[in-house]
Amino acid sequence: MTTYLIVGATTLGQLVAQQLASQTDATVRVLCGPKDTVAPALAQQVTVLNGDLTQEATYGPALQDQPVVFSALSGMDVDLAFEALFDAQYHQRLTLTRFVMLSTAGVDQEVTGDLVYPGITDVKEYLNQQRYAAKLVDETEFPYTILRPVTLSDEANRAPQIIKEGAAVPAGTVPRETVAQVAVKLMTVGGADYQSLAIC
Repeated sequence: MTTYLIVGATTLGQLVAQQLASQTDATVRVLCGPKDTVAPALAQQVTVLNGDLTQEATYGPALQDQPVVFSALSGMDVDLAFEALFDAQYHQRLTLTRFVMLSTAGVDQEVTGDLVYPGITDVKEYLNQQRYAAKLVDETEFPYTILRPVTLSDEANRAPQIIKEGAAVPAGTVPRETVAQVAVKLMTVGGADYQSLAIC
């Protein structure tokens, strides 16, 4: 039995949780902020935990059993949430099997064209926070993969274009379902260890 932890009840996070919950050998937890809600049908299939994601104590129960972690957090202050998460992991001497982080294209100044960041008013600060969060993930030394999709959309699922770090990334959109499938494959099968991948 593999334990999976989804941090953040975003639309993408819930898509990933749904795909993982459909597997017979999976225990799935969704950890979200106190104001976040999980779709009722999904809530019946997973364990939902709530708390302040910037507080270390919130992560203690969620990190038990060496889960494979997917951070679906988006927007500002992801770095603060990661500080709390990794403080909890360190102080409780917990081992993480794998960590998959949702970040964004643009953190490496690799985007050609104008990328849209919905809901973000201070793009420079947002990208700085994403870079710091990625640095925290890198320093843990657990197997990790950072996903840097272009702007997420509700378009129909399609095959992803994966671009390795250091290569140019064209601005545009990518379906959430596509990114969710990439995340689930990395969480269940592995691969792309210690890499940062753009998804178009």
